[in-house]
Amino acid sequence: MAENRQPSLDPERQLIVNSLFSDGAEDPVSPTHSSGTESLITYCKVSEDTGGGNSPTVDRPFGIGKTNSRIDVKIRYLLVTIVSKNGKVQKVQLHKAKKNPNDTFSIGRTWQLEQVRKIESVDNVTFVITISKPYCWSTDTQGEKDVFLSQLLKTFRKHTKKSPKLINFDNEILAEMKSPSTPTKPVIQNETDSYNVAASLQERLANANKSSSSLRSLNQRNGRSTPNLSSGAQGSDTNSVHHHTEDDELKEEELSLINVGELLNDFDWKGSGNAAALEERLLNELAALEAANIHAMVESDDRIHSVIEQIDNAIAELDNMDQWLSLYTAELNSMGDDIHHIESQNRGLQVQTANQKALLSELDRLIQSITLPEQVIQILFKESMDTVQGIQNIEHVAAQIKRVLETPFDESTRQMMAIKEKLETYNFHCKNFCSRFYEYMRMIFQFQAETLISDKSRGPRHNSLTIQDHESIVENLSKYRGLSLWMKEMDPKRHLEIQSLYVISKEPIYKKETKEYLSQMRHLLSKRELAEEATYVFSAALNQSGRASLSYGYANWLTSESTKPPWEFKDGGGGKLPPEEAFDHNLLTIIPLVVNEQNFIVDFFHLKKYAETKKEDRNIEDVRMQNKLTEHMEKLFSFLPEELSSFVDYGCKHDNIQVIGMIASLEKYMHANEKIGQDYVVRMLQKVRLHCLGKFEVFINDQLKAIEETKVTTKKRKGIVVFMRIFPRFVERIEHSMVESEKLEMRSIVNRAYERIVKTMFECVEAIAKDADSPVDDKEQLNAHIMTLGTYYNFKWLMYCYLNTFFFLLENMHYFYSEIRSRRINILEPFMRYAKSSYDKHMEAYAKAMVRRPFGKLLEFFEGIESLLRTNTAPEEVGFRIQFNKAALKKVISQYPGKEIKKGLDSLYKRVEKHFKEEEGGRLLQVVWHAIEEEVIRNHERFTLIINKCYPNANITLEFSMDDLLSYFSEIARSH
Repeated sequence: MAENRQPSLDPERQLIVNSLFSDGAEDPVSPTHSSGTESLITYCKVSEDTGGGNSPTVDRPFGIGKTNSRIDVKIRYLLVTIVSKNGKVQKVQLHKAKKNPNDTFSIGRTWQLEQVRKIESVDNVTFVITISKPYCWSTDTQGEKDVFLSQLLKTFRKHTKKSPKLINFDNEILAEMKSPSTPTKPVIQNETDSYNVAASLQERLANANKSSSSLRSLNQRNGRSTPNLSSGAQGSDTNSVHHHTEDDELKEEELSLINVGELLNDFDWKGSGNAAALEERLLNELAALEAANIHAMVESDDRIHSVIEQIDNAIAELDNMDQWLSLYTAELNSMGDDIHHIESQNRGLQVQTANQKALLSELDRLIQSITLPEQVIQILFKESMDTVQGIQNIEHVAAQIKRVLETPFDESTRQMMAIKEKLETYNFHCKNFCSRFYEYMRMIFQFQAETLISDKSRGPRHNSLTIQDHESIVENLSKYRGLSLWMKEMDPKRHLEIQSLYVISKEPIYKKETKEYLSQMRHLLSKRELAEEATYVFSAALNQSGRASLSYGYANWLTSESTKPPWEFKDGGGGKLPPEEAFDHNLLTIIPLVVNEQNFIVDFFHLKKYAETKKEDRNIEDVRMQNKLTEHMEKLFSFLPEELSSFVDYGCKHDNIQVIGMIASLEKYMHANEKIGQDYVVRMLQKVRLHCLGKFEVFINDQLKAIEETKVTTKKRKGIVVFMRIFPRFVERIEHSMVESEKLEMRSIVNRAYERIVKTMFECVEAIAKDADSPVDDKEQLNAHIMTLGTYYNFKWLMYCYLNTFFFLLENMHYFYSEIRSRRINILEPFMRYAKSSYDKHMEAYAKAMVRRPFGKLLEFFEGIESLLRTNTAPEEVGFRIQFNKAALKKVISQYPGKEIKKGLDSLYKRVEKHFKEEEGGRLLQVVWHAIEEEVIRNHERFTLIINKCYPNANITLEFSMDDLLSYFSEIARSH
């Protein structure tokens, strides 16, 4: 596999290149390849022992590794490649690959060629290469083994400049394999030495020279020229050429030609190769050989030992001289360090002197910069604070003192006696002025408060329901804002004391004015009589009826009162206000005062508002100032939540439903002030809101209790129950207070109250309907009977038991549905659907029950047939039953002629009219009668269908037609 052959004529090599090295050059000896490519140098097909691959001469049992004793082998290919980049060899590698079934190759193991430590020849075809461990391979022929190992050794020596350890290689083979480009002597275990190897190489080169001469003469005879290979090679070792006879010369010439061919083959030279490159390689080989000869000649001369000994003595003397020079150098370096130290000390003294001069100059300048004239300091204590000009002068001096005290001295400068004395003096003046400013502001606050309290013109009047602002105080104090900021920065403790003085002086003013205003507003509240409240409040209606049976006289009175909107008050021309409107007016008047006061405190005392600071920028100081502001506001208006709650109680004294509008107003102002960062206003209103929510909860519980007590006290189960009549006006009254409040939290609170009240109302209506003397106590059983009406023969008994229940539930559910639907309240949609479903169910049951009066026997007969058909009886077999034969059919039909039907319908209308005569407007009567008409028509169609189905050839029909029924109903409608 590894014989010397042209790559283009080797199909297996071409397959390897195409599979693994398609990007590399095919010339294995060329050191120049494309950038970053891998090229194949040589390859060999081997058999690999799967038993471990150890050296048979060392680690394996006897016989393993011989050609005739190999077992369990795998066919592999050993590939020697070179990796080059930008024309330079990067590394040489040894790959172990296998051939795939599709004629492609894949690499299994890769080693760097320099990792090869030992090569052992076992026999003619077997060899062991030791890398990290021994690997035993066998070729098919000895020639393949020799060629591959020769190429491997040449490549190894050329690129690593050394040779692996060789074992069991003959001298001839070693001479054949040795590359002249490598001067390093290989480690060989056989009895060979470097001199023999050199002699062998010298002999091969001599033969090559002779062959070259013969080749040139032969080419001359053939008319061709031969290139001059190497002049140096031709001249080396001429004494080894012998004279022969003419025949011997011809034979020797032919043998030389053969040797030349082998030599060229050793150098991997091809006929198409570059002769100049071959010449260069031959020159390199010759130079290496000459170096080896010179080395051998030197070793053979005894005088060399004397020369070497003298050289050693000279080196020892030089070492002694070097030690003395090192000693002198160390001494000089030590003296140089001393000189440098003296020079640095001299420079330090000069710098110190210059620094002291600069320090004195800087100290004088610093003292001058922090020194204020005495007449300037006296302005703080003698200048008047009553005039704007005096305040400006004081602010100017105070700013200078602040600048001096806040000068950024370092700690050492600040501890200097001169600086320290100056700063202590100015701190003393600063504290004295803070005391003066504190006393002055205390007098100003007290004077302003006494002036406002004694001003009689500031009280609320009937024609002007408002609280006058404190703009005069704001104007008088605004000119001190600058000094307030200065004091906050220079003496925070005194600044807090001034804040407390201001709060203490203003609190009595707000308390007096607010109480007077709320007292005046109480006199303007309009009062509602209990009789008026009873039209839309359940508890008031129950009290109005004296907790007796709610008669229809009261219902008629309620109907007459319902023409007036439930939110109207009797003003009497006195400018009275409903409590909820008066409460909203209170908030509209008081809250701006609170907001303005908080803004003034923040502005005058320079308290940064918490809401104006971004959340990520807030620090402990911001939180502290916000807490202090809240503390001031709570002291100023500590009375306000209690006063507003007291007004709520007074306003709801005669009409508790007013609290709904008050809560809506509170939430509206809370939402508005939360947007502008008025946290105290929001918290204060929240306290009042909680108080109002408690009253609202009590109010709703009272309504639920009144509805439940109606269930107990009502004895007559006819007509619309009172709380059903009240609920629409109750909703209307609440919705009037909830105008423009859809986005407030009160909306959801009111919706939950609606749900609780409606559920209780429905439960009470159904309980009232059930409380009558009924043989069936369970509501589910009652519903079951209602859903199966007309099925059993005991219907008359059920009809007398449940007839009142039908029209009672029908009337109440119809009233609830029709009244609430007109008000369009989304939260009540589920209850409207429930009422509609109950109304439809009881309407159907009532219609079926009433139709049985004029059509009783007829219904029983045909219902019996339907029951029989449900037992899987064939329709044609019905006529064979005695109770349902043709004679029975004719008999029952003859009992219902047209005159009897008309008479029965007239009687039925009067009875229905009696049931619903007290229903207002007669609207429900017409709806019920229309449902009865539809039920009668549906029964006529059902009877006709059963007759045609079960008696197809009997020629029997009802004695009244569909047209007759429509005529009867039309006549009844016209007569009524």
